[in-house]
Amino acid sequence: MRERCSASKRGRLRAALFEREVVLGTCYSYPQSCSLGPLPPRTPARPDPQVPRDSALGACAHGKIGAFYFYMEGSSDDPAFGFCEIEVSVQHIADGKVRLELYCIADGYQSERGVGKRCPLKVAILAKDKVLATADWHFPDVICGHADPMHFVTDLAMADNLFARVDRIELAGTTGESEPCR
Repeated sequence: MRERCSASKRGRLRAALFEREVVLGTCYSYPQSCSLGPLPPRTPARPDPQVPRDSALGACAHGKIGAFYFYMEGSSDDPAFGFCEIEVSVQHIADGKVRLELYCIADGYQSERGVGKRCPLKVAILAKDKVLATADWHFPDVICGHADPMHFVTDLAMADNLFARVDRIELAGTTGESEPCR
């Protein structure tokens, strides 16, 4: 049986809707990049690589970026949110196709909550200074007070002869959005 909506319930619903309207802050990031090489060997002192998920699919190039942070607009040192311990891989999985994978820890222990809906993280696969392929990652929200693992995977078109030349990944400097922690 349906319950009738009383005036007090309607008022609470309106108040809840009003409270959820939050002004998004504008952020920016600096570009970060890393060289790519073979997968690191397994050792007792280091965890296994998180990407690629299936190394048997084909040849792979792997790298790490320490951190990528979004800073509040107008500030040079006020991180709103970010990503750390970023692992990336580019893997040749079929004729004319590579798989880009990214694994990281979302750093929600900063000053804001990260919102990835409209401002994606831009990832480029490079050979020297030539961009071979790009991808946009609309990351899930970076939650305040959390250090959550995140994974991104996408398949991209790339000529087979170019895969052997892949030597670098770049996370482009970009704009971002954040909202205050609640």
